[in-house]
Amino acid sequence: MSEKKTFKTAARMKEIMQEYYAKGAAAKEKRIPVAWVTAIFPVELLYAAGIFPYYPENFGALASARKVADKLSRYAEAKGYAHDLCGYARCGIGDAYAEEHPVGEILKPDVTFCCNTQCGSLSKWFEVASRFYNVPYFLLDAPQILDQPEELATGYYVDQLKEMIAFLEEITGKPFDYDRLLEVLHLSNETCRLWNEILDTAAMKPAPFGFFDACFHMAPIVTMRGTREAVEYYQALKEEVDERIKEGKYAIPNERFKIYFDHIPLWPKLRWFSELFASHNSLVAVSQYTHSWAYSFDLERPLESLAENYTEEFVNRSFEHRLQLKMNFFRKYGVDGFVLFSNRSCKPTSLGLYDKRSVLSERTGLPGVVFDADMSDLRFFSEAQILARLEPFFEQLASSQ
Repeated sequence: MSEKKTFKTAARMKEIMQEYYAKGAAAKEKRIPVAWVTAIFPVELLYAAGIFPYYPENFGALASARKVADKLSRYAEAKGYAHDLCGYARCGIGDAYAEEHPVGEILKPDVTFCCNTQCGSLSKWFEVASRFYNVPYFLLDAPQILDQPEELATGYYVDQLKEMIAFLEEITGKPFDYDRLLEVLHLSNETCRLWNEILDTAAMKPAPFGFFDACFHMAPIVTMRGTREAVEYYQALKEEVDERIKEGKYAIPNERFKIYFDHIPLWPKLRWFSELFASHNSLVAVSQYTHSWAYSFDLERPLESLAENYTEEFVNRSFEHRLQLKMNFFRKYGVDGFVLFSNRSCKPTSLGLYDKRSVLSERTGLPGVVFDADMSDLRFFSEAQILARLEPFFEQLASSQ
């Protein structure tokens, strides 16, 4: 296995995120409202209103990647929070109570905004945070879409967006700028387009880019979507990916197999998993997780378009719809097998995975495997148990060719 070459844009990635956190601290000093928001949330409205959006989930992912999630979780557990709650929530709650802050202190909010498209844990976490910090809490309620999107559900969400805009006007003390919203949506469209074009290069064989690369480079698409900085970052990353294609530099030069991975990675073991798959000449090419930011907004009908994009996320859809999304990825990326991560921290994405494995293998003929762990907390990680699941899977792949 050849040595993996780091992307040149990796240095810029670290800089841009440092700048993002510095802007959050500066916003506090300038009395610009700092809003906690969830990853799947119409952040474009906040950028248009001049409010700084802060992502506690990103703080949790950072703590997880630096292998301190268990330490922060213990602070939360000491206050009575269960150890099987979302790892990101335990990191955020734990840091609020902690005397030491191993990844820097979580930024205190002036207001909390949540959308329950992702899960129910976030809405309760943000509700708890609003009481702890004594700040307002606004919840966007996304009705589950079981079959096809309905006008009633979209209209219900649009009404909430209008209510939220009125709330933003109250917070900022000025009228909402709809022209600025269109500018932000345009930047979001550009960011999402570039990001998804980069992800699509993983369909090449061999490919210059894969899922583990995407996990490293995804922070701006989550936290800075709707900004010029995010567009410029992904322009630079796409140029580098295109350059790698021309020069014949690939994620795994001797790539034999393409794998679908579902869903959030194990942040503290990202390198371990990357090296494990690479040692079997297997590229983890695609995941629903990194494709979650595939938004496309219609600037002619901005609020309706926001409602459609932010209510139709896969975690808010039916069992059959989720199966179809996975099989679409299988076909588009030409995968040879799939790995499903049953994440004790994220119940909505893990629901029914053992049934899904059986149905997907039956419908596609592809080998698949499910393993259990936690995306954040190494107390629930067993290398031996995971290898016991994955090694037979790799043997299946090898015997299929």
